[in-house]
Amino acid sequence: MLLNNLKIAFRNLLRNKTYSFINISGLAIGMACTILLLMWVDHETSYDSFHTDTNHLYQVGTILNFNGKEANAPNLPGMLIDALKEKIPEFQYITNYDDFGQKRLLEFAGKKQYQTINHADPDFLKMFDFPLLKGNMETALNDPYSIVLTEKGAKKIFGSEDPMGKLIRMDNKHELKVTGLLKNPPSNTTFDFDYLMPFEFLKKESDFWKHWGTIMYYGYAQISKNSNSEVVNEKLRHFYQDHVDKEMKNKLFIFPLRKTHLYDLDGQETKMQNVRLFLIIALFILLIACFNFMNLSTARASKRAKEIGLKKAIGAHKGNLIRQFLGESILVSFIAINFALILVRLFLPEFNNLLQEQLHLNYTDWRFLSGLVSVILVTGLLAGAYPAFYLTAFKPVLVLKGILQKGKKGNLFRKILVVLQFSISIILLISTLVVGLQIHHMKNKDLGLNKDNIVYIPLTGEMAKKSEIIKREITAEPTVENVTFSSHIPNQVYRNGWGLDWEGKDPQVNPMVTFLTVDGDYHHTFKLKLIDGKFFKKEATSVDSNSVVINEKFAKIISKESVVGKIIKDDGFDLKIIGVVKDFNFTHINRKIGPLMMDIASGHNYLFARIHPENTQRAIDHIRKVCSQYNPEFPVENYFLDDKYSAMYRSQESTMSILNYFSILAIIISCLGLFGLTSFMAEERTKEIGVRKVLGASVIKLVGIFSREFTKWVLLSNLIAWPISWYLLKEWLQNFAYRIDMPIWVFAAVALLVLLIAFATVGYQSLKSATRNPIESLKYE
Repeated sequence: MLLNNLKIAFRNLLRNKTYSFINISGLAIGMACTILLLMWVDHETSYDSFHTDTNHLYQVGTILNFNGKEANAPNLPGMLIDALKEKIPEFQYITNYDDFGQKRLLEFAGKKQYQTINHADPDFLKMFDFPLLKGNMETALNDPYSIVLTEKGAKKIFGSEDPMGKLIRMDNKHELKVTGLLKNPPSNTTFDFDYLMPFEFLKKESDFWKHWGTIMYYGYAQISKNSNSEVVNEKLRHFYQDHVDKEMKNKLFIFPLRKTHLYDLDGQETKMQNVRLFLIIALFILLIACFNFMNLSTARASKRAKEIGLKKAIGAHKGNLIRQFLGESILVSFIAINFALILVRLFLPEFNNLLQEQLHLNYTDWRFLSGLVSVILVTGLLAGAYPAFYLTAFKPVLVLKGILQKGKKGNLFRKILVVLQFSISIILLISTLVVGLQIHHMKNKDLGLNKDNIVYIPLTGEMAKKSEIIKREITAEPTVENVTFSSHIPNQVYRNGWGLDWEGKDPQVNPMVTFLTVDGDYHHTFKLKLIDGKFFKKEATSVDSNSVVINEKFAKIISKESVVGKIIKDDGFDLKIIGVVKDFNFTHINRKIGPLMMDIASGHNYLFARIHPENTQRAIDHIRKVCSQYNPEFPVENYFLDDKYSAMYRSQESTMSILNYFSILAIIISCLGLFGLTSFMAEERTKEIGVRKVLGASVIKLVGIFSREFTKWVLLSNLIAWPISWYLLKEWLQNFAYRIDMPIWVFAAVALLVLLIAFATVGYQSLKSATRNPIESLKYE
């Protein structure tokens, strides 16, 4: 019986080649989209799940108190981890980690290269499952002048040589001994590093970590298996008051490591929003493909009516027939998924490029194989369920007499499916345009500074000590307008602290202030607007060393009147406010601008030069030459600042690209179904068309008869899609500190576009039928 049903299924596919092609191609495209999107979703939701004790791993965060309001932050003082290790016995392991790392010059066998080095405490290797291929986990990070490499990192420096025990020279002054070789971390981990050094090295190199008010590091902890996270959190809420300073209002807490990739420490969605979005898109695309199958199967019911009637007459049960039709749809689904996998292999490189990921097909992974089986079964059952029940409901007596009651139910159901298909496509198209407009808005927003035509170079070796002479020689070149030095790249200023005091300060006000070290040319180079007072002098003096310039945000917190001349007390130092600059974005564009304080102390890490756009290469060559002359031991690396800003939008641009591609595919699948349905309706109404033509109906009128009905469906789809799109996009836009107003014109534009596409699809088939010879039409059947 099974073999017989398979033969019938294959014969039906071969007999109706056009409809088989539409069904299989539609399902294949829908499945390919679903597989790609589910691969990415699986990757994102599996972050840090490979650690053995992943359910006991946490990130330590700070609850900051802003004017009585609390906000969670990931940064910690460098002294905190040692204190927690001593005071909180529930922590089995705990480690500092500098998430951003530091770019250092590494040298081995005369070969020099800059690499980013991260730092962690010895517990890091005990907490996390980053297997050591060589070395001792217990001692690998004990010596401050040791370094652990991943396979990838080792290959960059040593090639195929065994790195263990070898010495790497860092920044031309430190000898680092390789004490461990790690297996490359998987791509779905929070920790992206190739080189790992002990955090103890940072403690020896700088005093930043000694100040409780300076929070710039990350902390991670593993609680013992018999400990309760709520009990730990309760202890952490009062840790500062109990062990550091009773007057401090900030608190600590732990947050599950597995959630940090998808949520921020406030519990707000970051990437989880994209995961949910991609899941919805995957479901939508698959539904559209399944709707095509349902539509064409029910529309062509009359073609299989006699088969069903005959089988029922000779004793076939309804259950047997339902299983037969479900089996046929699963067979079509199986055929389609093979084509879908070919499409996935073809487009996976581009998909990875869009998302900056390294996803790959793994046919040996049981999770992937079970996912494929699930897609086949879900698609087959979803697409075939309604046609199976619809077709097996025919009464055999009437069917064998040639009487087939089509009724209104089948027609209504098909209309509903077409409306749903186009509603989903319209939602995706509107979303694509709004996301694009939001990204364009962010890219063109006034940042408060000018980032164009600026080259920057990380300061290495002796450059910081020779900054003034380097600046003079660089600015002597006519193609260079201005040169300045700073502690941070302008959109990555994350050195924060609290506890500042000033006259008339409200005791309840304790703002988290960001600190930026600059020189006297900073405001000229970045074209900052000075709104009160003055900026630092070009030639730093002892007066300037006790002066600060703040932004508007901080000024409004201090006083409603002019703040120039007021004194800010910082850890026993009196700092005089000499100027106020207009607010500018100094962190990610998605974040609101907070209070900022600039000083002119030492601690510069970057050189910035504004150059003439028409002589870019000449200016860069001159800058590199001067830097090499005064710092010959260190190779010079230069970057463009606007590239750093472009990186901020990469995630949103990837989302827009994905929406763009999949919206187009949704429309293509919908139009495939519409084309098939129109073809069938034209076939069903062949005689009607012939009669109308004989009676004098024009081609335009006949095309209009066909198009009118489908036009109504597409217009109804818009009315359904608009409020849904409005609600979803309104929610999405809430995640941006600076967002556009909802563009009404987008809804009208998409409606017109979809209407034209649908009309073109229907028009082609109806025109073909309307221009057919009426004699042939009247002879039909």
